Amino acid sequence: MKEQCKQAVAKALGKASLNQQEAQQIEQRIKDAMKSLAKQDILNWRNLSDADKLTKAGEFVAQDIQAQLKRKHKIAAQDILTQNKNLALLDHPTLSASEVVDRMVAPHGDMSGIQSIDSKARAIASICRGELVDFYTNIKGGLGVFTDADLVQKIVRERFNDSTGDPLAKQISDKMGEVFENMRERFNRSGGDIGKLDDWGLPQTHSLEKIVLAGKQAWVQKAEGLIDTSKYVHEDGTFYSQQEIRELLEYSYDTLSSNGANKTEIGRQSFGGNSKVTSRHSESRVLHFKDAESWMEYQAEFGGMPFVDLVEAHINGLSKDIALVENLGSSPKNAMRILMDAAEQKDWQKGLDADTTAKSRKRAQTMFDEFTGQNTPQSEVLANLGLAYRSMNVASMLGGTTLSSITDQAMIAKTASVHGIAFRKTFGELLTQLNPKNKEDRELAHSLGLATEEMLGSIARWSDDGLTSVHGKSQKLARVSSGIASQVMRVSGLNALTAASKVGFSKMLMEKYGRLSRSKAWADLDATDRELMEKTGLSERAWEVMRLADPVVDRKGNQLMSARSIYQIPDDKLKAFGDPQKVRDEVASQFQAHLLDEQGMAVVEAGLRERTWMSAGQKKGTGMGEIMKSMLQFKSFPAAFLMRHGSRAMAQDGVKGKAAYGVSLFAMTTLLGALVVQLKELANGNDPQTMWDSDDPQKTMNFLTRSAIQGGGLSILGDILVAGTDTSGRSATDFMVGPFGSDAKAVLGLTVGNFTQYYEDKDTNAANEAFRLVKGKIPAQNLWYTKAATNRMIFDEMQDMIAPGYREKLLRKAEREHDRTRWMGDDWGDIQAPDFERLVE
Repeated sequence: MKEQCKQAVAKALGKASLNQQEAQQIEQRIKDAMKSLAKQDILNWRNLSDADKLTKAGEFVAQDIQAQLKRKHKIAAQDILTQNKNLALLDHPTLSASEVVDRMVAPHGDMSGIQSIDSKARAIASICRGELVDFYTNIKGGLGVFTDADLVQKIVRERFNDSTGDPLAKQISDKMGEVFENMRERFNRSGGDIGKLDDWGLPQTHSLEKIVLAGKQAWVQKAEGLIDTSKYVHEDGTFYSQQEIRELLEYSYDTLSSNGANKTEIGRQSFGGNSKVTSRHSESRVLHFKDAESWMEYQAEFGGMPFVDLVEAHINGLSKDIALVENLGSSPKNAMRILMDAAEQKDWQKGLDADTTAKSRKRAQTMFDEFTGQNTPQSEVLANLGLAYRSMNVASMLGGTTLSSITDQAMIAKTASVHGIAFRKTFGELLTQLNPKNKEDRELAHSLGLATEEMLGSIARWSDDGLTSVHGKSQKLARVSSGIASQVMRVSGLNALTAASKVGFSKMLMEKYGRLSRSKAWADLDATDRELMEKTGLSERAWEVMRLADPVVDRKGNQLMSARSIYQIPDDKLKAFGDPQKVRDEVASQFQAHLLDEQGMAVVEAGLRERTWMSAGQKKGTGMGEIMKSMLQFKSFPAAFLMRHGSRAMAQDGVKGKAAYGVSLFAMTTLLGALVVQLKELANGNDPQTMWDSDDPQKTMNFLTRSAIQGGGLSILGDILVAGTDTSGRSATDFMVGPFGSDAKAVLGLTVGNFTQYYEDKDTNAANEAFRLVKGKIPAQNLWYTKAATNRMIFDEMQDMIAPGYREKLLRKAEREHDRTRWMGDDWGDIQAPDFERLVE
């Protein structure tokens, strides 16, 4: 840059002079500005003189720099306010500062009044999914088994402004664009820097493995034929030559295939990348595709994931980043470190035990690392193989869990009573949601952000979060396994029942707030309601904003307070609270997070806190890590039940309050557990168990024990882990070692054990053991409504052929040791009514 130009730019910026680095940066920015201005009106730009081009670019850059300086100052001010607000939260009336930081990261059931980053991210994602309900409910054809490829293509074409004439595709495309743009603007309002591209239609992914497998020459040649070369211009308005485009693509290939390693400056100090989340997503996107066909062709050959997963990943990723910048500021890692240091100092000043507070901070750091994606798999192949194994366990073992989930109603009833809601209302709404004719009611619930995970067919409640890799044989195996598990959950009715349970509770909680907000200001609320709201995450500010919203009215006339209602409040009503859009974002997310947190108490499923706790400190994608996850599979649910309701019980006032909460919940879960025990016996083809025997009190104690185990947080283990549930021979040892331990024991017995028996000239049972092992891994083989018939008519017959007399031996043992008799025999002529008289003897 000439000295005269330097002085002119410095003057425009209000500075005396520019140093060499500033001059180089500004010179590059001027070149970029000239390219950008050329694209806007290339013919007019070409007619300008070099001096005019430089002048216009200089003015553009000067304005941009001034705007950037203002933005940086604004972000700095926002960061200070956010950090001060978080530091003030550390002075909690009942919790240590370290425990406060812990609850800032992940939700906790102790009614501390602190809403977590994780809850906020899930709330934002659920609101966005709710707006895209037409997309999610129409994109899956064949009962959710297959993706509607034709609709996908039409949506993609509409996103690239290519009219298809399909009103549904147009509607989904427009709503998708609106949701993506709203998320971009919200991220930027908190200091983000995602530029708006006129030709941007959809996010794109690149599979490193696919790109490397193709090779540089093939990738460059393919990409060159798909991109719009008119988007690449020089400062003077001339288009890039073919050679220049190839050089640009070759550099892009190096960046993608090396995961950015080609940009690393050797010797430059690095702290794991830019810690500012606000700069994320702002990378210049080099590939400008010509049209929808080009985008789809590239994604088919080099993309990282299917279309639905791509949309879901974009929503989840940006939701997390929005939650981070809004709750912690532009540098979340630094902000978290400052909070940790401040918490440590405050706890030390209060004289609290250093070891105890250090454990709280370590837990918070572990959860934060997991949330921010820093706990990446060491080996994606191992991680995907582990996921595939656990998904197949879901498909083969949880077909009867629909019966077990009946015990959810105990937690729903307890949480409803805490909020002063009648259980009959939540149960009535559950039945409404299960009615096949009420499709509109289910779609309304999904559109309000309720049960959106079940709308997607997620199995996260029973298995893992999702895939780790985006390509390769291990990923394909994991994807197929997850798909099979998802379908088993659907056909078993478990997804539908879980969704209905969530909606039933959440809608009645929304109805309570919709009704109360029509007539009562914060000060007029009952003291109990006011205290409850404060302890579960709703503030006076949020309540007063909610009073300005018009509730959504459902088919039954229920007035439902919702995030949608809050977003529809006019600007003029919100000006007293601050920037209207920021107020809407803040309160809508706060309210939705409150709903999801309380829903998580009513319908328990493992979240960030429980998943990281159950990982036992093992890293993903390692041999020991995957073994531990597989051994602990199905134990995260009871852990979540005990952690959440246990902490809420301990948060009650006095010993009497704690005991009342725990005893009432235990009584309800045990009562429903008893019902589940009997239903499972009937589903297995057995007569009901004896509940009371005047001559043998031990039978009563045994039944009560089974009922307590079935209802008290162990319900998900169902048929698998309770000794003596069926004739499979599983024992209490299987509970301790989990599915992986049981399978490992079976494989060792089948191989080493049988080889040893053969070597010692003893009779082996290899065929029968192999049959049992294979049978236990067949998807949907134990669906609750087909299990008795398939076992008696198919599998038992096969076992008799393989090992004559073995099954009869097990049946005699079950009758002798567990007093178990059968109502369904070995064939259709050997079926009789269950013996209900043996319930009481």
